[in-house]
Amino acid sequence: MHTQPHSPALELLREMDRLRRAWKLAIPNTGINKSEFFTLYTLRHPNGHGPSCNSSDSAPMTLSTLAKAMKQSMPAVSQRITKLEELGYVRRVPDDHDRRTVWIHLTDSGNDLLHTTGEEMLGKLEHVLQRLDTQSGVDAQLLIQAFRSLAAAVEAEFSTNTP
Repeated sequence: MHTQPHSPALELLREMDRLRRAWKLAIPNTGINKSEFFTLYTLRHPNGHGPSCNSSDSAPMTLSTLAKAMKQSMPAVSQRITKLEELGYVRRVPDDHDRRTVWIHLTDSGNDLLHTTGEEMLGKLEHVLQRLDTQSGVDAQLLIQAFRSLAAAVEAEFSTNTP
């Protein structure tokens, strides 16, 4: 297949790359990347609800449960958990009754980082959505639905085995 220089597919690819680079500006400089941030976020909000959840509301998870909640592979999530553990944001605790089970807990330090980082990032994104609405007339819910649809279409097109 030959792609023309100004094809919609090429334009989409360019804009997705531009958004990926711009995304780095939205995340506060905390020493963790967005994948690590979302790993912490998933530990705190396993069902995707938040951000007003208290640390006492989060419960420990097993690695397999966390990987499933994030729709990612266990090796990728395990590697992230190891780094986050080294940074003091999570801890692994063996189950008292079944030594094969290891619970991943969000530490107070991880919870504090998530709270401050999450608040800052969400505040910035709220400003972005307001700017889009004011300057371009873009409705936030329509934009979110467009991203959801784009992600689903890309996953369907490029996934070899869907979970």
